Amino acid sequence: MGKQLGLACPKLKQRGHGKWSFRLRVPDELVPLVGKQWLRGSGYATSKAAEDDGLEQLAKVRAGQRSIGGLTVDTYLTDLWLPGKRRLRPTTLSRYEQYIRLHIRPYIGIMPLAALRSDHLAAAYQRIEESNATRARPVGPATIADVHAMLKTALTDAVHQRMIPFNPADGVELPEYARQEVEPWEADEVGAFLDEAASDRLAAMYELIALHGVRRGEACGASWPGLAVDRSVLRITQQIVKRDTEYGVWPPKTRSGKRLVDLDATTLGSLLAHKLRQDNERDVVGPGWDNGTLPDEHGHPVKLSGLMFTRPDGRYLDPQFVTRRMQQIARRVGLCTTIREAAPAGATEVVVGVRYRPAEGTWTLYRDREAIGEMTVIGVTGMRGSRALLHLAEPLPVDLGVGDDLGERLLSRRRLHDLRHSSASIQLAEGVDIALVSKRLGHSSPAITGSLYVHLLRSSGQRAAEVVAAAVPRRRAHNVPTTTAETSKAPTGADVPPGQSLDREL
Repeated sequence: MGKQLGLACPKLKQRGHGKWSFRLRVPDELVPLVGKQWLRGSGYATSKAAEDDGLEQLAKVRAGQRSIGGLTVDTYLTDLWLPGKRRLRPTTLSRYEQYIRLHIRPYIGIMPLAALRSDHLAAAYQRIEESNATRARPVGPATIADVHAMLKTALTDAVHQRMIPFNPADGVELPEYARQEVEPWEADEVGAFLDEAASDRLAAMYELIALHGVRRGEACGASWPGLAVDRSVLRITQQIVKRDTEYGVWPPKTRSGKRLVDLDATTLGSLLAHKLRQDNERDVVGPGWDNGTLPDEHGHPVKLSGLMFTRPDGRYLDPQFVTRRMQQIARRVGLCTTIREAAPAGATEVVVGVRYRPAEGTWTLYRDREAIGEMTVIGVTGMRGSRALLHLAEPLPVDLGVGDDLGERLLSRRRLHDLRHSSASIQLAEGVDIALVSKRLGHSSPAITGSLYVHLLRSSGQRAAEVVAAAVPRRRAHNVPTTTAETSKAPTGADVPPGQSLDREL
């Protein structure tokens, strides 16, 4: 494209040739609001159109509407909106950055914020779905809903700041989906896990999470000054979190997360036994015992002290280490050993690795924690290292691959956070009021608890129905017929107590 000639263009007098533009000087008192001294626009067919749009932009500025010019969606989200969200948890901030990088920038990132419309968002979400055919990890409708929720919040903030006149995220139809219901371990499975974890140095931490619903970060941040032994109560005031490679000490996730957690006698005893063990570790380390220093939510350094759960040298725990350790313990529950060499169906010997229990006996075969058959071991021959050769009473009923397991009632795979869900599930199943469960978990309201665990309230609802029915006095019981003979029996006058009429049962 050559240099624009402006008024010197020889073809300017030709009809339809050239476009109009405007340039308006921003009044000095409005420059801080606009961020520049001139408003510009071009590409107008007539001088009247250029003049009208220029005056309209200036009027918006005077009314408080920011002139955002060519500000793109990506620049707004990355440089303006996200840095201003100072109350976001580190994990939430990291997740939002990922949403912008992976799901917004490639599709609508370069679009001017002022030009964004709802159909642009709908088209972007459709393109994300279409790209799943080439993705190693497809993007599900739940992720799209989360991306949209974040974007809607960001655009609402832009409306409040008078950067755009309306929120283009309103009215966008999202892909249909149903959030996966929480399916935590049952009470007996939680017990099996805690029994397996009993000898671990973090056993008391897992009791806090599994029995009392304390969050992982809250358990890492729990301190001895917060434990009132005489009242058997633990005060939750902080949590240790990790964002990417950076750690921090923050208040609990919600305002109601700062709470008192009532403890049972067993958990209190576990904590006190843990303290004795920690005191011995501190004596071994000596003056070098130090919980460490972490930044708070404002970036100010906080000297940690009195932490309940630490590394053996006294430093605070990495929350991700706690999760990995929990999963290692959970995998051992009921486990005998793991197959180390593939074996075909019909084989009478198999090679296994470390044996956590004596191998002789009948075991269930598992693949990805799902039962696929049984085998009976009648003898074991040691091999080099930790491997061993198992001799079977009968030929293998199925092909076995490396990584298949032998065991009894193995636990299904769960996250550490699912121990917290198990606590909620057990409390609700035992009839604990949902408002109290919500308070113990540190939820912002019982409505949050109900939405998460509504499918776990069915037994409680049935129990409530029976309680209500039993509490209402009735002159006679309305028994539901249970057999054909009973339903075919016609009532007679002799069946009716004196003083009562014969009613039809409905």
